[in-house]
Amino acid sequence: MSQPEYPVPAASLPNQDHSAGARTLRDYLAMIRRRRLIIVAAVIAVTATAVALSLAGTKIYEGRAVVLLQTRLAETVFQDNPRLTSIQTEIRVLRSTPVRLAVEKELGGSPSIDARALPNADVFEIRASSPDPEGAALIANTYAEAYIEYRRTQAVEDLKTASSEVQKSIDRTQAEIDSLTAQIARLTPRQGALLEPLTTRRDGYVSQLSILRRRLDQLGADAALRSGGAQLVTPATASSTPISPKPKRDGATGLAVGLVLGLGFAFLLEHFDDTIKAKAHLERAIVGIPVLGTIPTISSWRRRGEPLVISRTDPNSPAAESYRSLRTSISFLGFEHALRTLQITSPNAGDGKTTTLANLAVALARAGQRVIVVGCDLRRPRIHEFFGLSNDVGFTSVLLGDTNLTAALQDVEGEPNLRLLASGPLPPNPSELLTSPRTRELLAALAHQADMVLLDSPPVLPVTDAAILSTRVDATFVVATAGKTTKRGIARAVELLQQVGAPVTGAIFNGANTDEHYGTDRHSYYRQDTRRESRRDSNQPLIRLGRRRPAPSATAKR
Repeated sequence: MSQPEYPVPAASLPNQDHSAGARTLRDYLAMIRRRRLIIVAAVIAVTATAVALSLAGTKIYEGRAVVLLQTRLAETVFQDNPRLTSIQTEIRVLRSTPVRLAVEKELGGSPSIDARALPNADVFEIRASSPDPEGAALIANTYAEAYIEYRRTQAVEDLKTASSEVQKSIDRTQAEIDSLTAQIARLTPRQGALLEPLTTRRDGYVSQLSILRRRLDQLGADAALRSGGAQLVTPATASSTPISPKPKRDGATGLAVGLVLGLGFAFLLEHFDDTIKAKAHLERAIVGIPVLGTIPTISSWRRRGEPLVISRTDPNSPAAESYRSLRTSISFLGFEHALRTLQITSPNAGDGKTTTLANLAVALARAGQRVIVVGCDLRRPRIHEFFGLSNDVGFTSVLLGDTNLTAALQDVEGEPNLRLLASGPLPPNPSELLTSPRTRELLAALAHQADMVLLDSPPVLPVTDAAILSTRVDATFVVATAGKTTKRGIARAVELLQQVGAPVTGAIFNGANTDEHYGTDRHSYYRQDTRRESRRDSNQPLIRLGRRRPAPSATAKR
């Protein structure tokens, strides 16, 4: 297929939403609503994985032993923070090599432990973990006992060393006393002047000996020193509750992580997603062109490949009411300039242009307008399928002179004011056929036979057919679909049409979220009142378009 022949400067394409930097809370909430499936899927997947891994994990139990320090005043009186400093020092002793070797000798290994000081007390806690609850308690108690034994051994060694030094002093003092006693015993009466100094010296040594012996007795009676200054006050016991895994905790963590990941992924997709999602996005992408109609998503339309004219199958539905609102908007456009031929197109295939045209045609016909639908999509014609009619004879048949216009027009069953001119056999050169004078004459002839002629044309971006047809109509309407049409695509399509002087009169937004377009009260109002209007449509014209001026002749048409 041929490509558009109208170059557009790349810098002029509004490929971004210029108000993206001014997002409101409503925009973010709308984004979350659009991406809710992704967010929910992420939350469920991460939470389920976390819980599954937690349930499949090995159960770990913890044993806790509490050790009390009996610190002496003489060891702490000159320290700024004696308790904390002492406990941290003792925790280092607990982790020392001698204690670890003692545990390894007892258990055959030295499992890792965690020790921490408890607040407001001269105690610290030893924590050990193991798949076996009794094993965890055994590890904690073994470390505590090995530490206490190490402290006691150190205390005994200190006692022996101190006692040995005091005993040496006692022996030296006793030797001095013995020496002075011997000297006093050898004194003669004539040496009486030497007796007093010797006696005084001996009495001093005797007093010193008494002090040393009392000190030795104190060392032997120092219970705290002999016990090592530590005591196991709370032995570890086997716990019946594992510390891990904890499915509830892991599930809550997984839920939070999944929510964060889901929101992050949703925002990332939103950042790179250029599709139009709301009417406001469409208005910002085509500044200056009004959005004449907003058509909600048809929830009952399960198979998008099958044609559906909701205005016929369910005329009381909100979607059918939206097409009637679109009909009214187009009708008001005809007050200043009579509109007889309307082109419905879109940026790309699948944007819903043919569905929109079929439903609009029914809405106009039921308002009393004489409507002719023309299949001008000479590459992928579908409009005839929406009305269950044949495509054997149609637009191309009349252009080539194979049949006359009256014979080619088909009545739509159940719609007395609606007729169809199908596309007919597909030509090898659609663009050339549409540029021929015969096309202009045929459209003029159709305008003489109807109040409104609706042209179903190909999309704008893939081929030039829509741009060619736009120069032969009174108004061109561009259809965009939520979640499919991109902002760049709709902007480029409008720009291509405007470059050839097309009368781009308005846009139509398909697939709008129901909450965006309908409130609960309004929806209820439609359900109650649309039966009355649908009955009125069949016999009472709303606005007779194009009746304010004579029908143009074939030569008057562009």
